[in-house]
Amino acid sequence: MDYKRARRRYNKNSKILIIVVLIVLVIGLSIGFSAFSKNIDINSDATVIPDSSGFRVLFSSKPDNVVDGPVNVLYHSESATGVKATIDNSNPSHPQITGLKATFTEKNSEVEYRFYVTNQGKYTAYLKKIKFGDKKCTAKEGTSQALVDEACRGIHIHIRFGQDSSSDLYTIEGDKTVTNHPLEKGKFEYVLIWMSYYANAKVADGDFDVEFGDITLTYSTTDS
Repeated sequence: MDYKRARRRYNKNSKILIIVVLIVLVIGLSIGFSAFSKNIDINSDATVIPDSSGFRVLFSSKPDNVVDGPVNVLYHSESATGVKATIDNSNPSHPQITGLKATFTEKNSEVEYRFYVTNQGKYTAYLKKIKFGDKKCTAKEGTSQALVDEACRGIHIHIRFGQDSSSDLYTIEGDKTVTNHPLEKGKFEYVLIWMSYYANAKVADGDFDVEFGDITLTYSTTDS
């Protein structure tokens, strides 16, 4: 009897050391536009209404021409896997990437996605703001929500523009104001998104899901 009781305690403690299946889901990545939202009055007797159809910032899976559809996983750790995401530019005023998703079985793991933002309009586009949605961690049946809340603090999402390690990097939730980040017409910019389960993160006593809300990139025709 004492042996069985000790064995049950050992199994429970072992389970706390590893998350068997951790699903991280990014609901969507989209581009918003802040330009063309109002008329410009000149000398009180003229109105200038820019043609918003000439302002086109889109996603692409290729660096030299606009390609919709699947976005492959660029890299994943041995203890993490990812699935293909999807680019949808069918609505040019609201292009999206959806389905970025990773499964982690251990800490110190990450999954990376690479794609491009391209300016196919008539004007230079300035990145003005990055809005990260709220992060939410939900315990599966049999898992302690309190322990999940602690583990959740060690799970993050990041976005980087440009291939150089010193390129602009933005992390986690909230709104990030951006300045001096132009995208000239006809140009493509490399974008990297990765989801990380940090090595120093806490562990829960079972499976749980993590959802990040939409990440929205806001571009404008002016940097002021």
